[in-house]
Amino acid sequence: MALASEILARTYENVNGPYPDKTNSDLINEFQQLDRELHLVETLTGLNIVETESTKNKNSILIFRENGELEIRSFREATDALKELLEIEKENPNLDVVLVKADTNEEIRMAFRNYFSDAQDFIRLLTEAQKILSI
Repeated sequence: MALASEILARTYENVNGPYPDKTNSDLINEFQQLDRELHLVETLTGLNIVETESTKNKNSILIFRENGELEIRSFREATDALKELLEIEKENPNLDVVLVKADTNEEIRMAFRNYFSDAQDFIRLLTEAQKILSI
């Protein structure tokens, strides 16, 4: 995020951020290399477009995959969801896994605003800024 901050500061504010000594080229290359490893832009994009079906299942497990994908599994019974959650965490200790109890997709988004914050503007500005600095 510090690299993204530097990219945005240089492009839109004409100031340096936390990496004033990096060239534009080095800055962009380093950000893109980290993004290939961390899938930041892909994850933020995926959170904005994810849609789940509203069903009678009120217990959902949000699984944030290492490649940036979001998987949602829904369960009618909380005990079933909790059992699955524990199994997922046991088999995949590096994944970010969250159990949510909600009636609708919107309630899931409201309960976990930090995960579902609309990052569309951030992604757009960052993508444009990288193009500008690459010139």
